[in-house]
Amino acid sequence: MKDSDRTRKIWFLACVALALAACSDGEASPTEAEANPIAHVEGWPMFHGDESHTGIAVGTGKIDPASGPKVIAEFRIFDSLGAADLGLLRWTSTFALGDVNGDGADDIIATTPDWAEPLVPRADGAPLTDGVVALTYVDGRLQPMWRWVSDLPPGEAGLDTYSPALVDADGDGLLDVVFTARDGFVRALSGLTGEVIWDFDMGRITEAGPMLSDLDGDGVPEVIVVTDCPQGPICEGPDGQALLIVLASQAVGRVSAPLWEMDYGYKMDSAEPAIAVVPGVDSPGNKVVLVGTWGGELLAVWRDASGEVRNTPFSLVSLLPETGHGNPPVIRSSPVVVADTARPEVFFGWLPSDEDAADARFTALRLSSANGAVQFDPVFSIDRYDIWKSSPALVTSAHDEGSLIVAGYGLGIGPNPTQSGPVGLCIDEFLSGGVVAVAPDGSEAWSRDYEGTEGNIRASAAVADIDGDGRLEVVLPSGCSGRLHAFDGLTGDEEWSLDLGPVTQTSPSIGDIDGDGHLEIVIGSYDGLIRVLGA
Repeated sequence: MKDSDRTRKIWFLACVALALAACSDGEASPTEAEANPIAHVEGWPMFHGDESHTGIAVGTGKIDPASGPKVIAEFRIFDSLGAADLGLLRWTSTFALGDVNGDGADDIIATTPDWAEPLVPRADGAPLTDGVVALTYVDGRLQPMWRWVSDLPPGEAGLDTYSPALVDADGDGLLDVVFTARDGFVRALSGLTGEVIWDFDMGRITEAGPMLSDLDGDGVPEVIVVTDCPQGPICEGPDGQALLIVLASQAVGRVSAPLWEMDYGYKMDSAEPAIAVVPGVDSPGNKVVLVGTWGGELLAVWRDASGEVRNTPFSLVSLLPETGHGNPPVIRSSPVVVADTARPEVFFGWLPSDEDAADARFTALRLSSANGAVQFDPVFSIDRYDIWKSSPALVTSAHDEGSLIVAGYGLGIGPNPTQSGPVGLCIDEFLSGGVVAVAPDGSEAWSRDYEGTEGNIRASAAVADIDGDGRLEVVLPSGCSGRLHAFDGLTGDEEWSLDLGPVTQTSPSIGDIDGDGHLEIVIGSYDGLIRVLGA
């Protein structure tokens, strides 16, 4: 992609998030933009390449809302498990979609799950090895292009870190794969061969995948990673701090040092950061990195013109009538940024204490600047829904119907007070959850509660026009029960649901897998399968 094309596409997506009638990509006519405001930004990477973390996939599908999707291809990552083993497995990583082999269709980059003893997952009867696999769609089937396999004993690499990111890491014009692991390394693999291009030893573990953003304004994205403390969620000593690390996306071999970093005294890696443009902030492009922490704060971090790394914290305790349960509040999901030319807003879920994962808050803050620094102003904070792990997504409208913020909520284990517990564990008597959409003022637009039949919702919603009707749908699995739901994004009307496996915690990815110009849904389930769903 040429730099001018990249800039035009980035600008136009920002306009979509705003739903501003005055915005244009400079080429589309008003009639085209009004009919489908995201049609001209094809191939935009979801989640980790979307710095606002909107969850929006660009393009249109043709899934019939009356009959729902068909399974057009599938690939087995591991053999089916017994019911007793489901609580020992964690497979929450979103699969990255992008054209890594240059054939014009999106390929799938998948990571293996994590597990706890005594479980030993198997693949074709043999013990499963930790790794990354690239899948491409050929003649109606998903076929591996390459595999990268960790040299650590099975189960020790920790590759289920929410998602790889796709970026040109070697300068050849094709997408490569950047991913994190709990062995402490960030790695870039060739999208064509799976060979290591570069790696960096963080000296910390992380449970978060990398984010991409051009923070220095040179036209090339940087890789942004957040970490845990070496000892756990609370850091000790000057050499034991958690880190926000910014790396050059293009390098060769062992990277000796980041471009810049910031340390912090609490865990920061329960989700990925988002990036906001805040006019007046002293940074290239007025960009700031928004980081959720376990220290009771949301951080805005940036590097100013002099090279100094600066940050502004927002204290979550200030939103509580009391200070919680003795531990600092924690943010365990990625924020979503709704762009505004003057004062962007950030929406996120959080817990007053990680001791109780059924007592969440959902908050919106408005960002502005003063004297080159970030300022936060509360917009709303509500406690009606347990939005604490499912990262919120953005639903926009082509017809001035307003924007909504949508997220999953609820728990699948108990009793209260409770930690979040094993990702795959489902206890029927404690099941709770659903999906909710709120307006920018915090009022409920719609909600669908599963009334104890489904729950433990960890996945994040994906948003796309999957049926080609010009309206965005919300696609989200329900966790326990493993059912994938699709809702009209503005009304909440359920269009279809599809049973996958016993548990589904991977967030859906949406892209054009078969190269027909229409969107498909890609998702994994605890039955060990990756499925491609389409028309």
